Amino acid sequence: MQEPARIYIGIGIIALLVTICPSLGVAATADLLQALDEGTIWAEFYGTGDLGVDATIGRNPGGPKFVAIAPGTQFWAQRGGRQGQSTLGWVPVDLSKNAVVHLRIPTACTNISRRAPTPEDEMFPEACPDDRMARLCAVVIPEHDEINVAQLAVWAVANNPSRRALQRQEQYMVDEQITDPEARTAAFEKLLSSAAELLERADLKPSKFRMFR
Repeated sequence: MQEPARIYIGIGIIALLVTICPSLGVAATADLLQALDEGTIWAEFYGTGDLGVDATIGRNPGGPKFVAIAPGTQFWAQRGGRQGQSTLGWVPVDLSKNAVVHLRIPTACTNISRRAPTPEDEMFPEACPDDRMARLCAVVIPEHDEINVAQLAVWAVANNPSRRALQRQEQYMVDEQITDPEARTAAFEKLLSSAAELLERADLKPSKFRMFR
């Protein structure tokens, strides 16, 4: 199955950032998880609710000048009953000018029935557990794709909820200024339709997921 073009574009961007530092003999760009495992960087991650993970990332002596957080990188709260969070799009981290940086990683919830992590919840990163999720998150452009659309698509892959199971989410996702029940239903159906299109961009068939049946 051929990968979507945007995945290759994202990988190409990261590849262009990769250079070799002759004096240190280390790659200037590194994958977040690999760099953490090797000890060339340190990092702390905390919850912010449904839509992001706050990160503080620091470069150790001889560490990489750039770090890439891959799409689908999963963050798990270190407290029971809290949502996991999946990284949306490629997230570059520039450590070339400052050895320590603070940023918010765009994410979507992967546990529809759990409470959102709070700033008191430390998050632990690990590799994306699902190739389909990695493909989906790779085609998401957080600056352009509506977050509720991305969230519905992520739930489809992570939890495969039924359309009925989404009824509670409708009240949060549809603009509160829309008060007519039929108009609210139509607005939510439009979000679902856009989520299906996002899955198709990732070469995933919406018909395989219950929320679109």
